[in-house]
Amino acid sequence: MSLILYTGSDCELCTKAEHLLAEAGFGGEVSKIFIDDDAELTDRYGDQIPVLMRESTGEKLSWPFTASQVRDLMDG
Repeated sequence: MSLILYTGSDCELCTKAEHLLAEAGFGGEVSKIFIDDDAELTDRYGDQIPVLMRESTGEKLSWPFTASQVRDLMDG
């Protein structure tokens, strides 16, 4: 996978982000990590999710992001 989506359960914004990624054609490139049961990830991303990270570079996008921004992240 080339993108990681940090997400949480019952996160409406995360669901919107997943739909945007799928509609933009990136659904198959995304691995989801749920932060709910990880104290370190919750501390890091708890008030920012959904957060999208390019695995190879560590570059991140916080919500709200657009399909164009995701393309730029992938091209970067």
